[in-house]
Amino acid sequence: MPPLSGFLAVPAGVPARARIPERATRTRHGDIELVRWGLEPVAAGPVLALSRLRWDAAGPVADGDLAAGAAAPGALAARMLPPFAILTGDGDGVTVAADAAGFRQLYHGDAAPVISTSALLAGWTTQAGLDRRAVAVQSQLGWQLGQRTMFDGISKLTPGATARLDAAGVAVAAPDDVPPRALSADEGVGLAAAALTATMERLLDEHPDVILQLSGGWDSRILLSAVPPSRRRGLRAMTLGTPDDGDVRIARVLAERCGLDHEVRPSVDASRLSPEQAWRRVRRAALQVDAHTDALALAALALAEEQFDQGARISGVGGEVGRGFYYSSRVRDRPYDRDDARRLAMWRMFPNHAVEPGMLVADFARWAQDVAVDEVYAALRRGGDEWFRATDRLYLRNRVQRWAGTNDTAVGDDRLVVNPMLSAAFLAAVEGVPPAEKAHARFFGRLQMRLDADLGTVPLEGRPAPVVHVAPSALGAARRARTVAGKGARKVIQRVRGGNRPAEGTDVLSELVVRHWRSHDALVAASLREVVDPVWMDRVLSGALAPRPSSVALATALIVVADHAVLD
Repeated sequence: MPPLSGFLAVPAGVPARARIPERATRTRHGDIELVRWGLEPVAAGPVLALSRLRWDAAGPVADGDLAAGAAAPGALAARMLPPFAILTGDGDGVTVAADAAGFRQLYHGDAAPVISTSALLAGWTTQAGLDRRAVAVQSQLGWQLGQRTMFDGISKLTPGATARLDAAGVAVAAPDDVPPRALSADEGVGLAAAALTATMERLLDEHPDVILQLSGGWDSRILLSAVPPSRRRGLRAMTLGTPDDGDVRIARVLAERCGLDHEVRPSVDASRLSPEQAWRRVRRAALQVDAHTDALALAALALAEEQFDQGARISGVGGEVGRGFYYSSRVRDRPYDRDDARRLAMWRMFPNHAVEPGMLVADFARWAQDVAVDEVYAALRRGGDEWFRATDRLYLRNRVQRWAGTNDTAVGDDRLVVNPMLSAAFLAAVEGVPPAEKAHARFFGRLQMRLDADLGTVPLEGRPAPVVHVAPSALGAARRARTVAGKGARKVIQRVRGGNRPAEGTDVLSELVVRHWRSHDALVAASLREVVDPVWMDRVLSGALAPRPSSVALATALIVVADHAVLD
C-alpha cells in the first residue's frame, strides 16, 4: 500500500491510470481536480499541511497560523523545520510549497499538468516513460541525484520551491541559492550550539515522551549533549543492535552517564517471513519511497521498528555536512574537474550500493557508469566552483534531500520525526564555516566540547573520542590517521573484491524476495527487459545465481515503476 496520506492534482477528467485509495476525497479548483487521502484541511480552501511536523524556529505552529501563512506558501514553508510542505487550493488551481531542505518529497510534471506527493502516481497518470538516466544513477548510487525521478518528465520539487497547477499548466518558482554568510569557527560553533539547544528544549516541552535515536556515532551524541543535564534523566532513547555491537556498547555508556531510559532491541530476523510476505513488505516499501531508494533497507528497518513505540523521534540526519562527509586529502580551497568527480564517485559513492557486474545489459551498463559520474559532476557544479564547498552542497542538496528525505517522508505517517540539524539556523552556522575548520571533524569536536565536555571524552564507535578532534596534536593526528587509513583500506578491499555493503537485514530479505520471483516469474519479465540482462535474470530465476541485495533493490524499483495498478 502507499503512504497513508497524500494527494494527486490533475486537470479535471484526467484518469489516474492507477487505483486511488477508496477513502480519497475529490475537490475542484477551477479546471483542476484535487484528490487527497489521509489529509484533513487546516482551513477552508483547502489548506493542507503535508507533514505531521509543524514547527518553525519558535516551536509548534498552530493551524490558524498555518492558514494565515498559506497566503504566501513559499515564505511559510521556508521558515518551517523540515520535513514540511503545504498545499493551498483556490478557485483557479492549487499551489504547493516545499521546505528549504526539500526534505518532504513532492513531485510535478516538467511539461505534463500534474502535481503529487507520489512520483509513481504522477508518472502513471501522465503515461511518462522510464528515465534511463535516473535508472543509470540508481544502478550505481542506490538513490537519486538532483530532482530526477524514475519517470521521464516528472521531477521532484526543488528545495524551497513552489509549484502552481492551473489551466495554464505547471509553473515552478525556485528561490535564489544565496551563499551562506561567512563565519569564523567560533561564531559557527556558538550559533550551532544555540540552535540545537533551543530546539531540543522546545521539543522536550512539547513532547516529554520523545525518543532519541541513539547510536555510538556522533550526531545523536551531539543532540543528547544539547539537552540540558537537568532534563536528561529519564529521557527515552532507543538503539538497534545486539549487546556485542560496538555501536550498542557506546550507546549504553552514554545512556548510563546521563540516566537515560534506554531500550536496546536487535534487528528482526526476516527469515520468519514467507517469500510472499517478504515480497509484500519490500514492494510496500518501494511504493513508499517512490522506487527512489533501497526498498529492502526500508523494509528491514520497518521490521525492526515494530518493536518500538511509534511516537515522536529525535533524529540526527544532516550532521555529516558539519564534518566534511566527502572530504579527502589536504583541505584547502581549490578548483575541480570531472576527474575529481569520477574519483569521488568511484571510491566513495558507488561501492556501497552499485548493482553487481552482469546484471545490466552490457551497452547500458557501460553507459550507466559514465552517466552516473556525469550526474555527480553536475550536482557538484550546482554547488559552486570550489571543491570542498561543492562536496558539502553535494551532501546537503542531494544525499540529505534524496536519500534521507525520501526515507523520512516514507515513515512520516507512522511517527513524528524531528531533525534539529536541518533547522535553518543550524545549517547556516555549519555552511558558513570554512571547510578547513570542518576537516577532520574539528568543527564537530569543538561543538561537542561546547555542549558537553564530559561526553566528549567517550570514544565514538570505531573512532577516537570527540575531544581528540578539537585541536591538532601529534597523538590526535596519529589516531585520526589510523581511522582514515582503516577506512581507506576497507574501501580498497571492497573495490578489489567488487562487493558492496548491504544494509542490516537486507541479505535475508533479498533471498526471500528472489524465492518469490522464482515462483512468479511473470512478475519480472516485462518490467526489466529494457535494462536488465535476460541471461542474468534467467540465472537468478533458475537458482543458479544469488544476486546482491543492491541488485534486487534496483529490480524491485523497476518492477514497481512498471506496475500501474498497485495503489489500493
